[in-house]
Amino acid sequence: MAENHESSRNHVVSVEDGKPSSKTNQESSSAVLSVPFMQKVIAEVLGTYFLIFAGCGAVIVNFNTDKTVSSPAVAIVWGLVVMVLNNSVGHISGAHFNPAATIAFAATKRFPWKQVLPYIAAQVFGSILASGTLRLIFNHHEDHFVGTSPSGTQLQSFVIEFIITFYLMFVVSGVATDNRATGELAGLAVGSTILLNVMFAGPVTGASMNPARSLGPAIVWSQYKGLWIYLVSPILGALCGALVYNVIRFTDKPLHELIKTSTFLKAMAKNHATNGNHVLNVEHDSPSKTNQESSSSFLCVPFMQKVIAEVLGTYFLIFAGCGAVVVNLNTDKTVSFPGIAIVWGLVVMVMIYSVGHISGAHFNPAVTIAFAATKRFPWKQVPPYVFAQVLGSTLASGTLRLIFNNHQDHFAGTSPNKTPLQSFVIEFIITFYLMFVVSGVATDNRAIGELAGLAVGSTVLLNVMFAGPISGASMNPARSLGPAIVSSHYKNLWIYLVAPTLGAVCGALVYNVIRFTDKPLRELTKSGSFLKGAVRT
Repeated sequence: MAENHESSRNHVVSVEDGKPSSKTNQESSSAVLSVPFMQKVIAEVLGTYFLIFAGCGAVIVNFNTDKTVSSPAVAIVWGLVVMVLNNSVGHISGAHFNPAATIAFAATKRFPWKQVLPYIAAQVFGSILASGTLRLIFNHHEDHFVGTSPSGTQLQSFVIEFIITFYLMFVVSGVATDNRATGELAGLAVGSTILLNVMFAGPVTGASMNPARSLGPAIVWSQYKGLWIYLVSPILGALCGALVYNVIRFTDKPLHELIKTSTFLKAMAKNHATNGNHVLNVEHDSPSKTNQESSSSFLCVPFMQKVIAEVLGTYFLIFAGCGAVVVNLNTDKTVSFPGIAIVWGLVVMVMIYSVGHISGAHFNPAVTIAFAATKRFPWKQVPPYVFAQVLGSTLASGTLRLIFNNHQDHFAGTSPNKTPLQSFVIEFIITFYLMFVVSGVATDNRAIGELAGLAVGSTVLLNVMFAGPISGASMNPARSLGPAIVSSHYKNLWIYLVAPTLGAVCGALVYNVIRFTDKPLRELTKSGSFLKGAVRT
């Protein structure tokens, strides 16, 4: 395990390949007692200790100081400590710190089963030590339990824990086990996922996502009520998240060959491509394709993987963003408006780094249409992409309505706060700005492509921060259409279908005007299509 055979860019999971070697059975059986493995176990103990000490420490200090830390700040602490530890010891142990992650990696053949128990023991031990330390330090506040417990029904907490851990493991699989992802930013992506999950789900379930995180405080405080939720749900969610990502992981093998091997998930796990483009994935029409191949492209495995990635990406986007809105309404504005904006920005950034190398990470019909209008995406793939995005949004909105069925009057969609004209103009401008940024960071070879997710997520964050109170800051027809369908609330919906689409198309076209080209003007205009010539850098 000391040497990672997958990729040196893998920051979260360390894989031991089961290749034939000269090791004897005795050497293999004693591998658990080797110095490198013991170093990994110690790293897991220390990493989990610091994780629980910082995260639960923020919780207990918030209790003790009349909420000085605040709920959004607690979420930031959890996210930052995960990011820091991933970058600190990820190259040693894989930085699991979570029994659910360890089991999910083992189930998808990315971690040896024989090392699962030592890892889990180390993680639970680290959590107990940290919880005990906190109880000793704050011994005069023994009634302040820093574990997790449902604030609503147990079923509600079980479902939410399943979904957010599914999402977490899906992201981990995307950024840390796929060679095409930007592995150097895996810690940032995983930490941001923790942050946004705690931000919107924390007030409802505690946002554990980690059996060790819940078990340690439960043992130290002897409070086991509802603990089964935080042991079972995260493990099931992590398993499903890892398995689902394997389904959309790129493969260039035809479907009949994958099925023939009887190991579909294993074959899908072998990634042969590397792509530095994090937001846009373009299929070029090759002259060698026959008409039959072109007409059946919608049914090919790679394209279906892209469509599934768009459904899942849009689902997580809407579930987290609109979930933050609903939870804020339900919990006396615990999340806060800036917290909602942070959730929207982070979920966009995280999903770009998770599946941008698969589908292009559009998640937005306006973006897809704008790419097609500037010849950076094939028109024939626009309808499937738009359908996938609307489907993902509708499913997420439906999930939120089922989970929070006692608050069905809380509309998580978008509607103008002032006049429709004012909202139309604002939506046009902020979507213009968003698409202008996307075109700059994701379609121009001179830009730093590895930071595309950060730039686009930050754009969404700031747009929601200042335009949200006026128009809702949709910037995305699917974001508005899904909640509208589920809630049957269609008033002024046309604004959020038309304005973002026009804004995105104009933003992409304007960026093409200023895109650098070394061709003289007469050569560009000679073709009769200035924009087409400007696109080719």
